[in-house]
Amino acid sequence: MLPPEGTIITVLEDVITTGGSAIKAVEKLRDAGYVVNTVVSIVDRQEDDEANSAMKLSGLELKSLFTLDEIASI
Repeated sequence: MLPPEGTIITVLEDVITTGGSAIKAVEKLRDAGYVVNTVVSIVDRQEDDEANSAMKLSGLELKSLFTLDEIASI
């Protein structure tokens, strides 16, 4: 069973580079009537801040648990 329209949904992405895949998922969810304001990624590859810029243009907040630099320093 799917949640009712208007439900607030957070998109979870394993690794984010440009944000393109997550934004496509958000667009489909929004078209289906869901509210999506946040994308959470486990790892942000930090590709010239491209993902953050793309998220802002789509009205989204990007939150990442780790950056690639943090993982590389372990």
